[in-house]
Amino acid sequence: MKLKAIILALLLPLAANAQSADFNTSKSLDIFHSLLREISLYYVDSVALDDLVYSGIRAMLSTMDPYTEFIPEEENESIEIMTTGSYGGVGALIKKRPGEGVLVSEPYAGSPAVKAGLIAGDIILAIDGRPVADLSADTCSSLMKGIPGTEVEFLVKKLKGGDTLSMKVVRDKVHISDVGLACMLQDSIAYIRMTGFTQGGASDVRKALGEMKEKHPVKGIVLDLRGNGGGLMDEAVKLLSVFLPRNTMVVSARGRIERFDVEHYTKEEPLDTETPLAVLVNNHSASSSEIVAGAVQDLKRGVIVGEKTFGKGLVQTIRPLSYNANLKITTAKYYIPSGRCVQSLDYEHRNGDGTPGLNEEGGIVPDYSLSLPMYSRIAMELVARDYLHEYSLRYYTRHDSIPPAESFYLSREDYDDFVEVTASKEFDDRSATEILLETFTKTAEAEGYSELIQNEITALKKALSAEKARDLHHYRQEIQPLLEEEIACRYYLQEGRFKSMIRDDVQLQKALSVVENNK
Repeated sequence: MKLKAIILALLLPLAANAQSADFNTSKSLDIFHSLLREISLYYVDSVALDDLVYSGIRAMLSTMDPYTEFIPEEENESIEIMTTGSYGGVGALIKKRPGEGVLVSEPYAGSPAVKAGLIAGDIILAIDGRPVADLSADTCSSLMKGIPGTEVEFLVKKLKGGDTLSMKVVRDKVHISDVGLACMLQDSIAYIRMTGFTQGGASDVRKALGEMKEKHPVKGIVLDLRGNGGGLMDEAVKLLSVFLPRNTMVVSARGRIERFDVEHYTKEEPLDTETPLAVLVNNHSASSSEIVAGAVQDLKRGVIVGEKTFGKGLVQTIRPLSYNANLKITTAKYYIPSGRCVQSLDYEHRNGDGTPGLNEEGGIVPDYSLSLPMYSRIAMELVARDYLHEYSLRYYTRHDSIPPAESFYLSREDYDDFVEVTASKEFDDRSATEILLETFTKTAEAEGYSELIQNEITALKKALSAEKARDLHHYRQEIQPLLEEEIACRYYLQEGRFKSMIRDDVQLQKALSVVENNK
């Protein structure tokens, strides 16, 4: 009897807590339902209740972490793109030109857009007879997507020649490969840039490395995960299978629900477990990128080069909801082989201002830390305002071809033409020194010192104020490579951009030297 009494005493609080939780849930749902009923019956204006509910759901989820998202039925295609890197459409990045049309910014290699003859700089004026001048970029993108095999008709103003003509494009399954670039460097170093972790991404890396090993004496490997925001955990495990022995535990996941706890082991036979390996990362390398970098580092398979990673150690699962909606919800945290969770931001414990707490031990710290130089304000302005892209189109119309991307450089005359065209445009070319001087001047005025130092302030302003053309020449060393990347992309698409980007890449050079020394 005593034993039964003890067990009952232990179980009663648990049952009470469960009942209390169930009651609170029912209470909250009842309040929510009755509130919607009152709004629909008595609010002074008509209300779209579905929009109201969706807004409420998103506001509720915003109090959690930024990775937990509600996905209504009409946005389910985003799940396919997120997980497979594929969608039905024409295969081109677009930008909306206000009041004009849709600019084809960059078609994907081998896409229906390329096959149909669309090039960067072409402007789509109508889609299936519907003018796009007053449509949003998202609406235009939706109109361009569709079932593979179906046709979409564009009214296009061509960049080269300026003619306006009708073009029919047959939609297809567009797959954006996770391998942005795979090539040999310094004769014996295999370089692979991976841009995401969607289905098949690891297989693409295995295939690319295998082909390079067949054709070249590969004595070192550089895996570039900079800017790679992650994706599927399974793909990270498969990628690690390329470099680590089979049945190696590379990552574990643990959550509040025990059934989400799992240890992941490499399942495939490795392709290369011996060749010196360097993994490049930066502060935009996250999630699956950090799983790979963390496992490579913990298991001493290679070295990590670059900057401390972002620090996303949360695992999301897609859960189905009513009426074909879905919930992408954080269900676990992942841990690298050393047992450490790389999550940097603590969304459960927030600061007084509502911002998440910070775990200083989050992220992957490189074995060889090296930051890239900061860009000047003027260079960032040119990128943000699309002026580099605009000039690349001008250059594209004036030159039928350029040398291979890795050996293409603008001439002095070409850069002078860029300066002449761009200097007349609107952009903020103030230097950091000028901005500090403005702050200093306002502070001096507030504290009553402006009259005493007015002459000095005026002299400094005069010395610092410069014409935009002079500034464009002054910062040529950092602006020109960015411009060359854009131009290379016009002729050789995304692969050309990456080949141009890595020419003078100090982080890559460091990775190459580390691999060379470890041969």
